[in-house]
Amino acid sequence: MPLCRLIPILILAGVFGASARADPLPVAVFDIEFVNYSQEVEFGATNAAERARARMLSDAFRTLVAQSGRYRLVDMTTAETDLALHGNPFSCNACEADIAARLGAERSFTGAVQKLSVLVQTIVIRERDTRTGEVLALYQTDIRGNTDEAWRRGLAWLMKNRMLPGTAALDGD
Repeated sequence: MPLCRLIPILILAGVFGASARADPLPVAVFDIEFVNYSQEVEFGATNAAERARARMLSDAFRTLVAQSGRYRLVDMTTAETDLALHGNPFSCNACEADIAARLGAERSFTGAVQKLSVLVQTIVIRERDTRTGEVLALYQTDIRGNTDEAWRRGLAWLMKNRMLPGTAALDGD
């Protein structure tokens, strides 16, 4: 085929190919909870540093989700009343899916850092379909060290190596 005929075909293929790509998926990202299973203190007790670290990780998670290009964060400000009613979205028996659906999200992400000992923590992120409430995926990694740096590195690893490849598979990409 002559080059002059091929160029318009390639341009049209690029235009139609670009328009076929999906927009970023609207998602609700709830705060990551901290759960202390260790026996170093009274069961479930937390300290100010661990609560601050959970807030820091929640912000870092939202940033990573937004920067991935796969997702668009929905505004969570109107969910405050529902969250006050239901409590911890990681353990509210799928209440977060309903809340996220009302916010216009197609998926919800909840998470927890589970402290098993002074040295060992586990980061768990759960992804739900907001229409059905079905858990689509559960992503998890263990981290060593109870520091801001260890938590951030663990979350970044989980996002890069488990979540982004996993969510792409869910979408059939």
